[in-house]
Amino acid sequence: MSPGGLRPGGPQDDDLSRAALRLTTGVTVLTARLDGHMHGTTVSAAGLVSRNPMTIGAGLRQGSELLQLALSSGLFAVNVLSGRQAQVADWFASPRRPRGRAQFDVLEWDPDPATGLPLLRHTLARLVCRVTGQVAVGDHELLLAEVVDGSPGAGSPLLSFDGALHSAEFRDVVRRRWGRGLAATATVSLD
Repeated sequence: MSPGGLRPGGPQDDDLSRAALRLTTGVTVLTARLDGHMHGTTVSAAGLVSRNPMTIGAGLRQGSELLQLALSSGLFAVNVLSGRQAQVADWFASPRRPRGRAQFDVLEWDPDPATGLPLLRHTLARLVCRVTGQVAVGDHELLLAEVVDGSPGAGSPLLSFDGALHSAEFRDVVRRRWGRGLAATATVSLD
């Protein structure tokens, strides 16, 4: 144990790695475009960090092609995958997929009318984001961006849990009024 009772993190500590993989996150595909070159990558470390302004954070490996395109263009899209899109997540995580526009040829997608960013179809949400900052964190960069446009879809989410992908089905079990909004506690079935 280190000072303060905390264990040092590192790849040698299997318990820490297994514990961290218990964090459950939604799975997204980030897409970027610059001068006709397009790229997409699967990300399970993306989430809302502020509601006003609506800001998301996404963790990307340092030097990744998506990171470079997003920083150069100042824009990227977040495609929130549904529980039926595990193959899409696998596709955009594969180093064997084609480069550039060809990686989108096997999928249904639309160009965003204002930016030309690739927006995947059949997702839970599609968000167009303007880069507002970046922070180096270990071997990754935390990309911060304001949501400037978006559209919701329907369905249940694709989740990353314990090192694997799972589809989830939510069922509300309790609804309570807290302040002005509703807070729901839900049960989740992972497939």
